[in-house]
Amino acid sequence: MTTTAHGPAPYTAEQVWLPASERLTDWDDTFHDLLLGDDLRMEAFRAAVHEAVRPGAAVLDLGTGTGILAQWALEAGARTVYGIEFNADVLRTACERVAAAGHGERFRPVQGLSFDVELPERVDVVISEIMGNLADNEGFAAILADARRRFLAPGGAMLPRRVESYLVPVSAPRAHAQVRAGLPQDGGDAEQFAALLRARGARGPFDLYYDVVLPLDGHLAAPRVVRVYDLERPEPSATYRVPLVFTAQRDGVLSGFKGYFVATLSDTVALDISGDGIAERTASDSWKHCYLPIEQQVRLRRGDRVVLDFERTDSPDGPFRQGYRWEGQVISGGEVTARFAHTTA
Repeated sequence: MTTTAHGPAPYTAEQVWLPASERLTDWDDTFHDLLLGDDLRMEAFRAAVHEAVRPGAAVLDLGTGTGILAQWALEAGARTVYGIEFNADVLRTACERVAAAGHGERFRPVQGLSFDVELPERVDVVISEIMGNLADNEGFAAILADARRRFLAPGGAMLPRRVESYLVPVSAPRAHAQVRAGLPQDGGDAEQFAALLRARGARGPFDLYYDVVLPLDGHLAAPRVVRVYDLERPEPSATYRVPLVFTAQRDGVLSGFKGYFVATLSDTVALDISGDGIAERTASDSWKHCYLPIEQQVRLRRGDRVVLDFERTDSPDGPFRQGYRWEGQVISGGEVTARFAHTTA
């Protein structure tokens, strides 16, 4: 068990978990406690909120959760903070938190989905942390584009401002073995996990992505940018298809791909979740990394090329769901030596 400054960490490197972003409507107090204890996440957002919010500002905290970002905005001098949250129970917790901090009269709770909400005024800052570990796996691009268009005053600021998502091929044999066995940490027993896959329409455990801390020393090539979101400008469609080519920098066994994001939160504050230091608190407890496994691991030699076609599609199941497809081949010595094709759609 890894030990941190806060005691034993509840996870280890290459330990496989079901994707939290796919289940955000079910987040309970336990998961919100994990969010609040995520030092990497909280320290960056606290610094950014205090930098971006000026005294007298009107602020929207979109997806306020238990209200910690709203509390920081009020501590920074915000005149009013509107907190939008679809979960009524969680929103009550936010109200209690902000009131206990002495700012209850300036917090305006709004229960519902942001697409269905109207505010009495436009705000100076829109704050949100609804990014998934691959950036767009909580529907954040469409949600924040709508918020910028309908809620943000001219000259106002978005927090985050810019988000870049990345993919990199990795060797992760322990994570791969857990996926093959159908035994993610929170998936129940093998029979329960198989039922979950059937309910999703998945062909098997490799047609799902997972939350895993994937060590930096497992990277087999240089990361590639998948998508850049400038959240202060109109966004292109959240549906996209991106061809990527990686050149292996060392020998190793390809187990799949690691996804993560780097976000510019404010003028001087950035948040990079690619790190793997669990004890050092440079890994994110709540986001971890996005692991896109491939069913048959492939031995790579330095100089081999991994050609990946990566696609994101919108889901008809609501704003927090999407489908991903990762398909490609390995080329060694000018010949195709392996192929893979997986999809969550």
